Amino acid sequence: NRRDDLHDMTPSILRSAARASAVLCGFLAFGCGEDNLAPATPTPTPSVDTAPSPSVPPEATAWLDAHVEPFVGAHLSLPHDDLGFLRDLVGDARIVSLGEGTHGTREFFEMKARIVRFLVEEMGFDTFAIEATWPEARRLDRYVRTGVGDPRRLLSGLYFWTWNTESVLEMIEWMREHNRAGGDVGFHGVDMQYPGMALHDLREYIRSVDAGRPDAITEKFECLERFSNDPAGRFPRRRYRDQTDAYRSECGRSLAEARVLLLERRREYEATGGAGAFTNALQSLRVAFQYHLQDTGEQSRDESMAENTVWLSEQVDPEGGIVLWAHNYHVSTQPGAQGYYLRQTFGDDMVVFGFSHENGRFTAIGRGGSSLMGLNEFVLDAPSDGSFESYFATASAPRFVLDLRRPLTEPGNSWLSESRPFRFIGATYDQTEPSYAPPTPLAEWYDGVIHFETTRPTKKLPKRPPTSF
Repeated sequence: NRRDDLHDMTPSILRSAARASAVLCGFLAFGCGEDNLAPATPTPTPSVDTAPSPSVPPEATAWLDAHVEPFVGAHLSLPHDDLGFLRDLVGDARIVSLGEGTHGTREFFEMKARIVRFLVEEMGFDTFAIEATWPEARRLDRYVRTGVGDPRRLLSGLYFWTWNTESVLEMIEWMREHNRAGGDVGFHGVDMQYPGMALHDLREYIRSVDAGRPDAITEKFECLERFSNDPAGRFPRRRYRDQTDAYRSECGRSLAEARVLLLERRREYEATGGAGAFTNALQSLRVAFQYHLQDTGEQSRDESMAENTVWLSEQVDPEGGIVLWAHNYHVSTQPGAQGYYLRQTFGDDMVVFGFSHENGRFTAIGRGGSSLMGLNEFVLDAPSDGSFESYFATASAPRFVLDLRRPLTEPGNSWLSESRPFRFIGATYDQTEPSYAPPTPLAEWYDGVIHFETTRPTKKLPKRPPTSF
């Protein structure tokens, strides 16, 4: 049973090639990274050549104009009138995954928030899940449900500069107002890159339900806790991954023993603190163990995020829908990505949208070789000849949604069945690298694409995380 396997503390047996690919992509190219930045580099000069590819055949442009679904704008305050086509695109799917071609594009974030609002208000979705650590996101869930807490601090407390933006804050404030008016939408995280709060919450839980013998379990996870992050997201100089293989192997066994003890005392603990609190405590330990598996190379970040998404789907309303927010890579169904594992579980009950753009600016951490040079704005290069973006640039509509599930044998659309360059820009960007657009089988990895002619950079908020867990 796949569901039972997800929460077995024994390391999963993975395809080594897929795992290696996912780890490489997740940490080097598409991971969010830490927010410890050097001084910013100068803003680059805009690209001059923004003309569409001359090689796009006219029948491809005619096909696009006949089949794209234009929309008027990206901001979540816009009325729903022009998004009615999403009802047919989404259908009865339980999960709608929304990607982003860069981690720093304002229109991507605004449109994703607008789609969240549409799915909640028009189609009954009630769960939002983002590429951010699970326990820290629970504080924002409490805010959108009760109004408790400072949303700016709580958003900063997700540790990722990528989400600490005006656009995401606007969406959180809309969620709060929606719930204040009688709605019931939740805010959740599915990531596991920061184990500090998960272990802190687990320690506090055990103290509350087992004051007489807390050390029996808590001593089992001290081996990881001493190398965990603080409330600001900072790790000790020597990380868990820097420890010997023997140390980490023994720590993994100790974490597994902690889970065994938790399960042995389940009935007792649930009688004291309730079933929901026990479930959350078990998930806290699972998230910490996933961090261990990531650092030992036994399980990729993307498989862990998929596990957490499945777990979340089992905890929330079984009849409700989940909107998943992450990078284009993570939501895609390519082997090793989060979406690949989710497709195995949900099949056609998941609809995946990638995001693309032709020109404009975006936010990223400048990188030169192995050196990070601070958060800055960069200018998109013109779409390369023959890329998917070069085809999309010929469409009449400046913004549109395209369903990629149509038969790819229609006159003018055979190019969608091919692997072509498609942008993948993550949290960092090196202007000297030749391409951030690897060959991509777009229609294999996504069910739809959301395209913009021009985009702007995200506006980052000050870093002010909570001072305690």
